[in-house]
Formats: sequence, structure tokens, C-alpha cells
Amino acid sequence: MKVNWSKRTLNFKLPVGTSRGVMKTRDVWFISLSQGGKIGIGECAPLLGLSLDNFNQIEKKLDEMCKNPNLFINDLSQLSDFPSIRFGLEMAYLDLRNGGGQKYFDDFKSININGLIWMGDPDFMTNQLEQKLSEGWHCIKLKIGALDFEKELEILQSIRSRFNRNELELRVDANGAFNKNDVKEKLEQLSKFDLHSIEQPIQAGQWDILSDLCKTSPVPIALDEELIPLINKKDRIEMMDKINPQYLVLKPSLLGGFSESEKWISLAKERNIGWWITSALESNIGLNAIAQWTAKVKPDGFQGLGTGQLFTNNIPSQLKVKFGKLSKEKLPIWNDVNKFTSEWYNEKDFMELQTSGSTGKPKSISVKKEWMKNSAQLTGKTFGLIEGDSVLLCMSMKYVAGKMMVVRAIELGLDLKVAEPSSSPLKDFDGQIDFAAMVPLQLENSIDQLEKVKILIVGGGKVNSKLVEKLQGVSTQIYETYGMTETLTHVAIKALNGPNQSKVFTAFHGIQFDIDERDCLMVYAPMLNPGSIVTNDIVELIDEISFRWLGRYDNIINSGGVKIIPEVVEAKLVSVILDRRYFIVGEPDNKLGERVVLFVEGDEINISLDSLEKYERPKDIYFIPKFVEIKSGKVNRRETIKMIKLCGR
Repeated sequence: MKVNWSKRTLNFKLPVGTSRGVMKTRDVWFISLSQGGKIGIGECAPLLGLSLDNFNQIEKKLDEMCKNPNLFINDLSQLSDFPSIRFGLEMAYLDLRNGGGQKYFDDFKSININGLIWMGDPDFMTNQLEQKLSEGWHCIKLKIGALDFEKELEILQSIRSRFNRNELELRVDANGAFNKNDVKEKLEQLSKFDLHSIEQPIQAGQWDILSDLCKTSPVPIALDEELIPLINKKDRIEMMDKINPQYLVLKPSLLGGFSESEKWISLAKERNIGWWITSALESNIGLNAIAQWTAKVKPDGFQGLGTGQLFTNNIPSQLKVKFGKLSKEKLPIWNDVNKFTSEWYNEKDFMELQTSGSTGKPKSISVKKEWMKNSAQLTGKTFGLIEGDSVLLCMSMKYVAGKMMVVRAIELGLDLKVAEPSSSPLKDFDGQIDFAAMVPLQLENSIDQLEKVKILIVGGGKVNSKLVEKLQGVSTQIYETYGMTETLTHVAIKALNGPNQSKVFTAFHGIQFDIDERDCLMVYAPMLNPGSIVTNDIVELIDEISFRWLGRYDNIINSGGVKIIPEVVEAKLVSVILDRRYFIVGEPDNKLGERVVLFVEGDEINISLDSLEKYERPKDIYFIPKFVEIKSGKVNRRETIKMIKLCGR
């Protein structure tokens, strides 16, 4: 078994406040377990000032765990002083045991959750509240204790004046903000608003006072921070029997994981104490695991699992929140995204990528993750993408184009949306997208829905002039890209519409071009690949950073000593052969060596060849009912040519 960890800093969309202070960022550590080609991923997400974990020793403890993971997996109690690491390791092992892909427990349909209102000035809290109410939430929890208490009461009064307890459940969380001298009076004042409960009204450790409060408080009390330092069963039983709270709030990442949380549940059930589950500002990886576990243990009421939307640079996830419910998008492509994310954080510094096979036999190549990160940064700078921008994945995760969209989301902190790969990816997609990538066929089928996309790049095949004409007047910024698997997608672009429309590809910053003796393009991109990349693309080199693409060297036809570039001939036929695919190839000929032939998809039609030079004109035209495609949707010319025999030619 191979183990490693990696750190990620999550950025809050807005500063979040509790009685313990204000947070703008928080750190998490991902734990990866690899064995037998499977990868399990877990998350260590301690909270400073709340977790038992010694923050100064976390990475040292993670290193210790990596040296002998089985020692800790076989006895998680050895991590009792580091409950967040214990949680992360348990998570990773569950995922590995279940085959990877972030499968910790059985899947779930939806979970009722509360909307969380963070502390801040009254206007800030009121704005949060109005947004939640407009979104149709049925349970709201407010953080209290940092503002003037009278202001907080006014906010609660404004809510109750509009919604009674049957219409909206109200909870408050004081995070220990009250003291023994004022807590009873404040609880009495809060009771006027028909609250479901108050979490941790006073600081943890004051069992005598809490015991009295739980007997006399007009507002039911839920214990939260009180649970965190209680590691052994004896202390837990003593606390629960002494205080006898109405509720427990279970946060697996602060309590040492799922198995430890289930021990708390058993003790609560024995005493008829209610309980619910809350996340603790984990990334989507940790939140996904907690949600799956929540569905397994089936708690009553509303759960506190709506924190995944708080960060601008969260990990891509199929989790979604709507109308006060947490659910998952069921699109199959998410399975590939989850597996790729786990692989991205494993112990290897490289990944194996598969070429598409459009110009030859598909092959596997090895690339460094560092190069992929550099490619993502280049894309971000070129197109002005910023953290929190939305991006669309609508291509197969089998090839580099799909994988790199996920890398961009992870490394640039982009909000990844997905559409199942199809020829019309925007057809059933709702919402606006800042950045998307498609192949030409997808673009052609999406022209009437491009208003959903701000910037669109098109690659994986040449965009013909007929399609370019249709793009004029479209508000979406559309660029054709040049690249390949070896360059980790695009290294050059040309605008297809707008004021900067061009017929010339221009390099990304730091990338240069040259040509070899065949007039084929050579790419120098040291940040993506340390060696020069020699292509089979025939180009007209303008200068070291720009070129005009002409065709493929391996497609050149030598007919009677004249070299013909099929792509040049194809371009001349764009206005002649409408609304169907076609291509030019060379066919063996006894006199000429090779002769030019034309393949056209569909039924036989009359085709004028007047626009072609004499040596460019096809000596034969083959009509094929349906072209053969590779999995990425590109035409497989070699296999299509073999169709001649099937068509009786």
C-alpha cells in the first residue's frame, strides 16, 4: 500500500464569523491510499481553536502515518490525539476498500439540511437571511453571540413575524458565547421565537451549569464543542448522564471519524437524546463522505451539511443544494471525475494519458502533473479566468481534453459544471458558463444555445469555413485551438469571431514554434514538455509565435510527382458540399503512384469540381452511408476507407 498527503488552502467566498473569530481561509490535508490499481482518498480538516489536533504537529504526524499506514489502519485509536487525521485515514480506507472513486458508503438521493446564517453586521446577516428565504429553505440556523444581543433578537423577531414555527424551523448556535451570569436571561429572551434549539450556549467544560440549564432552559440545548475533547467511553457516559442534553451535534471530522461518531449515536439512543449531523467546513471530498454516512445512519430532521457552497475554490463535486436539500447529480461522467480527482492527489508525480487515435494508433504517454498544472495556469492567464468562474466539462474523461478541464477546475479554483458528453451538450444544460471547450460537431449543434457560454474554445478537429460564417454576430467569444495530447491540449489559439478574428494561430505566452525540413511544425513549450515536440502538421510559419495551419504530412498525396495537401483541397469544397462530412485521400494508382479520391457521407449527389485545380480534382468519388468514428467523435479515415468494399466498390 502506498500513502501520501497533500495540503490545500480553501478560500471563503465571504469572511465567515463565529464567536471565536472571523475566517477568510482554512487549510485541509488530503490523504491518499493506493493499492492494486485502486485509490482511496480521505480528508483531514481540523479547525484551529476547536479541534484537538496540534496544528504544529499535523504534517509530522501525517509523515509518520505514511511510513507505516497499516499500523494505524489496524488501530485507529493510535490517532486519538489527532481526530481529524483519524477521520481522514478512515475515509481513505473505506474508499479504497469499496473500489475507489469516493465511494465511502451507499449512494443517497437527498438529505434535508438547514441554511446557515453566519455572523456579521446586521445588514450582512439580513442579506444572507433574505437570500435563504427566497431560495425556499425550511430550516434556518443563525450564528449568534458576536453582535449586540438586542440586534440579534431583532433579526429573530423579523423572521418570526413573517414565518411561524410550522412554516420555518429556527435554530441558533452560540458557540459558547454566553456566560454563567447572563445565559438564563438570554435563553428566556430567545424562547419568545419558538426556537428548535440552541447549540452550545456556554463554553465547554462547565458541566454543572449545563446540567442545570438542560433541566430549566425554555429552549432545548444541543451540545457541540462539549463532545470534542471526550475521547474515551467512560468520559462520554459521565458527561451525558451528568448533563442530559436534549440534543447532540455530531461532527465526524472533529470527533475522530464515522466509527467514533456511531459510538456517540449509540449512547444517545440509549438515553433518548436526539442528535443530528453537521459538517465542519470540509472540502467537497469530506462533505461527500459525511453525506453518504448520514444517509446510512438515517438521522431525523434537518442536518448541517450545506457548507460546500462557502468556498470559491472547492474541489469539483456532484453535490448540489436546492430548496434546502443536499443531493447528487447522477450523470455517469461524475464517476470519471471523482476517480480522476483521487488519482490527481495520489503519490505519483505523473499521469498516464491516452492519445485519441485520430492520426494513428492510440497510445499511452506519461506526463508530469507539474506540466498539467502549468498548462492550466496558461489557460487561466490567456482567457482571464479567475477563482470561482464556472467551467463546463462536456467531453470524455478518457482523453486529455476532459482531464485538463478538471485540472483547471482544481488548480485555478473554478466551479466545474458537467454535461454528459454528446453531440449537443448545451441542449439540456441550464445556467451560465464562463468557459467551455467543445469539438467542432458539438459547436455546430450548439449555435442556437451559445448565449449560455461566455468564452468557448474548439479543438479536436479543424473548424470549417461554413461553421465559422455561422459564428459571426454571436456574442460568445469563440477560439479555435491548436494542440495535442503531448502538449496537454492547446498551445495556440485563433479567434473565430469578434474584432480579433484571425486565420493565424498565435502561441500562448512562453511557447515558440519552428518548422522542420518537411515544413512541419515544431513546438517548444518547456513548461509543458522539456523536449521539442515534432508534429506532422504542415504549416506556413509566420514567425516564432504564429503560423497558418495547412494540413497533415501523413495525409499528403503524391500524384504524378505533384504533392497535394488534402486539407487544402477540402477547404475549397466547403461551399460546394453542404451539410455533410467529406474528406480527400490518396488511392494507389499504377500510373500516378497515387490518385486523388473524395469520400462523401450520405446518399449520392452531384458535386461541381470547378473550384479545384486540374491536379486537385478527384478521380473518383465514393459515397459512404455513415462515416466510421473514433470514440471522441472524430472521423476515422482509415476505417471509413475500408467501407468501399462494403459498399460494393
